[in-house]
Amino acid sequence: MTLREIAAVKTARYAVVGPEDGPADRVWVACHGYGQLVPYFARHFRGAGRPRQLVVLPEALSRFYLDEPGTGARRVGASWMTREAREADIADTTRYLDDVFVAACARADADPQTVALSGFGFSQGTATVVRWLDQSPVLARRSRRTDRLVLWGGGLPHDFDAAGAPWLAQTPVTLVAGDRDGFATPARVMEQEARLEAAGVPHATRTFPGEHRLNDRVLREVMHEG
Repeated sequence: MTLREIAAVKTARYAVVGPEDGPADRVWVACHGYGQLVPYFARHFRGAGRPRQLVVLPEALSRFYLDEPGTGARRVGASWMTREAREADIADTTRYLDDVFVAACARADADPQTVALSGFGFSQGTATVVRWLDQSPVLARRSRRTDRLVLWGGGLPHDFDAAGAPWLAQTPVTLVAGDRDGFATPARVMEQEARLEAAGVPHATRTFPGEHRLNDRVLREVMHEG
């Protein structure tokens, strides 16, 4: 058997929250978590931003069915990648997020090379947004790849060399997790803090009473900082 690859065209969707008709002076690119869909994820960002701040929320390219425990019902979620053909998925996602960012900037009368850019990831989306910031050819042409990075309920990819990414050392990072988060446990948050500290990355940590989910009050506070 010979296994081959071919590039395919796929229709993807993204949500925007804020002044899409521009002019926007800051753009957030926010990546959702595993098993989520963007229409539901985007609801948290309504009212969380500031004037002239656009939030762009891409949806992961792979949708699948999820069983609802105890109900027999099935809902649809999306995933950014799996361990299967991961390098191809990462490359596809990088190109996709570049396209979304450029298209959103064009609609919002913002220059993708100069507009203030903040990256946001929740859960699985934290690794996705970090990989995009690190590997994007579009962002590589900016004077700063991003002005700010928020990692909520997750952290840097396990195989990411933080010390070998000069752009990250120039980027303030905010780690956010609920105090009962079963994924971003206190031990894992401390591990992320140690990685950032070792790489000389300016960072802060925010916690709130809750589990592995967004908190609207803290989200609003985080998006109004900086």
